[in-house]
Amino acid sequence: MNKITAALIITILISSMTSAQNAIKDFMSDPRLEGASYGVMFKDVKTDSMIYAYNENNRYTTASNLKLFTSAAAIELLGSDFRFYTRFYTNGNIAKGGELSGDLIIVGGGDPLISGRFRDSITEVLELWADSLKDAGIKLIKGNIAVDNNYFETDDLGPGWSFDYLSYWYACPISSLSFNDNCVDFRSYPGKNIGDTCRFEFKPENDYLTVINNTTTLPAGLTNTLDYYRHPETNTVEFTGGVDINDKNGTVDYVSVYRPHLYCAHIFNDILKSKGIAVDGEILNIEADDKNQDYRYNDLTALFEWQSEPMSIIAKVINKNSQNFFAEQTLKTIGAEYAGEGSYAVSTKIVSDWLVSIGIPEDDVFYYDGSGLAHMNLATPSSIVNLMEHMYHSGNFDIYYESMAIPGVDRSVRGRMEGQPLAEKMRTKTGTIANTRTFSGYLTTSSSRLVAFSILVNNYGSTRDEIDHWTDAFCGYIISTY
Repeated sequence: MNKITAALIITILISSMTSAQNAIKDFMSDPRLEGASYGVMFKDVKTDSMIYAYNENNRYTTASNLKLFTSAAAIELLGSDFRFYTRFYTNGNIAKGGELSGDLIIVGGGDPLISGRFRDSITEVLELWADSLKDAGIKLIKGNIAVDNNYFETDDLGPGWSFDYLSYWYACPISSLSFNDNCVDFRSYPGKNIGDTCRFEFKPENDYLTVINNTTTLPAGLTNTLDYYRHPETNTVEFTGGVDINDKNGTVDYVSVYRPHLYCAHIFNDILKSKGIAVDGEILNIEADDKNQDYRYNDLTALFEWQSEPMSIIAKVINKNSQNFFAEQTLKTIGAEYAGEGSYAVSTKIVSDWLVSIGIPEDDVFYYDGSGLAHMNLATPSSIVNLMEHMYHSGNFDIYYESMAIPGVDRSVRGRMEGQPLAEKMRTKTGTIANTRTFSGYLTTSSSRLVAFSILVNNYGSTRDEIDHWTDAFCGYIISTY
């Protein structure tokens, strides 16, 4: 290569770099970001080389990007094959005629998948439990259904959760024994005439909820205003607002329940009856002290146990679906398994210590719950990127990578990266709470570089869609340019 050719190549490279730097400057000065706080980081995880960073060491509210920490810790600490167990015991005996002369004791183990997810019906798991009792020869329970909900501590709501959230599915209580994401599904329909109260269908049908119906059927063309409020520490739900009279297909939503472990037992009792197994007693809650008194576990007889799908599947629900309930159940399980205490204080300390052990500075992540619902959760873009770089070099990369959502494919990011190149090779996690929009994950560039990225935006004055369009265009530029 002669001197003229070498000089020309250097000139072209410098010109290209200058052009890229100017383009990125344009992105970072976009008017949609005016007044916002934001940090950005893109890093090639194969070569450990920085592509671009801005305010990468500043802490921002993460919203659901915090789930990237929770899922990674669960995969690494509990293992991708970890399964949750629900165990069934009795303090009595089974007579020849099928009479169980004692209590049926259900010991919850944190399983978030006692639901219709991946199954044909909401109650399929409970029906399988009932079938197991029938297979054991039980036809009558001459005792109570007693629930041990003590695998987790009693802090059933995340620290810093807003009071306004607690009726809704995304802020449902956390429990050792759960059912149907600790919610009741419902579909709302208009009444026959304008002004009539609306009607509701609940799944599963139950009398665990007490419904106050203060709704109104609206004239055609008006926007549905239906809302609901579960009174604190009760299962009384008040429905307000209205539904368009032409909304004949109904609208599906989910209301959280109070004391969900007893909700599970309540529905299970209904299932037992439908399967021909009568229960003479009541549904009881086993307090922690009762284990040393009425329920001495060394003296109990094991009936059967139920196990969940593995953590590799749970992680997909956490990240692809952005399911808060799964993230919280998983976080508290880390504490229960590692320290014998499924509390938020212990569980978050274990995860925080693990993050430090993999090289993430302690002050880079303020970690309070598992899902990111609390505004107190903070992280730097560099901490998220460094986490993803660690997972790339771990033996669990494929499981972690595939747990994230594909833009344009998975529901949580179905409208993202539209028309952008190589979007199908991205694996991403979004995050949204008030004044916070975040987007992190992995992308593959046009030159086949694997890049971990994190874009955290707080306190923006534009719309969420405008922030999304800016973020998607920025990622698209990195993909095409590098």
